[in-house]
Amino acid sequence: MSGPIVETTAGEVEGARVEGVRRWLGIPYAQAERFAAPEPPAPWQGVRKADAFGPQCPQIFGHKPKNAQYQAPGYDEARCLGINVWAPEGEPERPRPVFFWIHGGAFTLGSADIYDGAALARSGDVVVVSINYRLGALGFVNFEDALDLPQLPSNLGLRDMIAALEWVRDNIAAFGGDPGQVTIAGESAGSMAVSLLMICERAWPLFHGAIMQSGAISLIHDRAKSTGLARRHLEQLGISGSGEAALEQLRGLDVRSLLLAHGQVDKLEAGGIAAAPWFDGDLLPASLPEALEQRHAPVPLIAGATREESRLFELARMDILPLGWPALEAVLEQRLSAEDAERVLAAYPRTKRGRRDLATDLAFAIPTRTFAERHASQGNPTWYYRFDYSHPLFGACHGIDLLMLWPGTSLRATLARGGPQTGKRLALAKRMRGHWASFTRTGEPGSGWPRYELDSRQVYLFDKTDEVAKNPDGDKLEAWHGVVIGPGASSEAPAASRGS
Repeated sequence: MSGPIVETTAGEVEGARVEGVRRWLGIPYAQAERFAAPEPPAPWQGVRKADAFGPQCPQIFGHKPKNAQYQAPGYDEARCLGINVWAPEGEPERPRPVFFWIHGGAFTLGSADIYDGAALARSGDVVVVSINYRLGALGFVNFEDALDLPQLPSNLGLRDMIAALEWVRDNIAAFGGDPGQVTIAGESAGSMAVSLLMICERAWPLFHGAIMQSGAISLIHDRAKSTGLARRHLEQLGISGSGEAALEQLRGLDVRSLLLAHGQVDKLEAGGIAAAPWFDGDLLPASLPEALEQRHAPVPLIAGATREESRLFELARMDILPLGWPALEAVLEQRLSAEDAERVLAAYPRTKRGRRDLATDLAFAIPTRTFAERHASQGNPTWYYRFDYSHPLFGACHGIDLLMLWPGTSLRATLARGGPQTGKRLALAKRMRGHWASFTRTGEPGSGWPRYELDSRQVYLFDKTDEVAKNPDGDKLEAWHGVVIGPGASSEAPAASRGS
């Protein structure tokens, strides 16, 4: 029996029907030469099978080359810009709203194939979309300035995301989706990407709501930092000089060589990452101060973070985030004035809990909440949450909320979730998906969750039993008041997660 066939701008695609959901996987939304801007995919003849995820974008697994697995099966630089669509069965009375997911992974790793959108599409009556985008040295290294080639497009991974949103605008109606009701969402680096799209006016016509899970613009590099990291990549590759000749050398290298160089630079960048979006003065503002003054897209926003983001990095022994007191103090003293650093440190007791809270706030919670506060201050509908559910092994660590939003049935997913998704854990997952689906459909998360207003700061707390709290962690928020966490003229942004 044939699957559902849909006509796209590049040709017909045939998907599959699975448990009340139609899905199309691995559809090309763009194509791109190395270090070039994405372009529409080449058209094809006949019906293209879309019943399996497409190849992932090349990436490293871990910043230490000795632990990395390069060019794993299923990776393909030329064919990795794929998009996946899930839609409920049946023709709706009106086009369904669209939930557009951007995966995380510190702009260095990750892919869409670990997220199954069927449950959210089925229970939420929405069309779910996920994408791959270029990563690491292929997507977020500033060779433009390092090679003195201003004509090279910047921030290629972000341009891929915009190209995917343009594909949704032009094609999603054929899948039953509404191109005029698109919510962009992401976690970790995906959340940071959402925050960047919110200050990228070129992207504003392409989405109508936003969800940020654990991350804002704090990871982004300034231009000087991004250029320096690009030059270190070139040194590792043995490429000297600049201009077109050096670019041709880069383009002529096999992808393994680029990944090895990226891994080596990443290893030397302990406490940070070697590839990230940067303020380019083109797609994005030219600097962090300009970004902070930039108006946000005038759309509804849900934003939040988990209670113990930093625990993931302790458990995985990742050295990309300052975790111990000496490292945290050094980061604050380096990036903040003496007065600000003293005030922030005084807000955290010198205990294990205090240390974890400071690491969590530095990298995730405070940047996300202050972004939400700026959004609300501009008169935009805003809702804020904290994810407090404590996993039996991992606590409320970074990424634990993904296990609720994207249910899996494999043994690995069950173990990661802390047991079968039953009882209160199942109810929590259903509530969270329900709020996300309601927001995608209506621009509001549903009853019981009040808007985040600057005079009350009401925060929704996800747990086995949800509740609303007025300004939780208000003392810490006050300590950070007026402090900018991000790349200054000569500083680096706080490191963020390489996890999901």
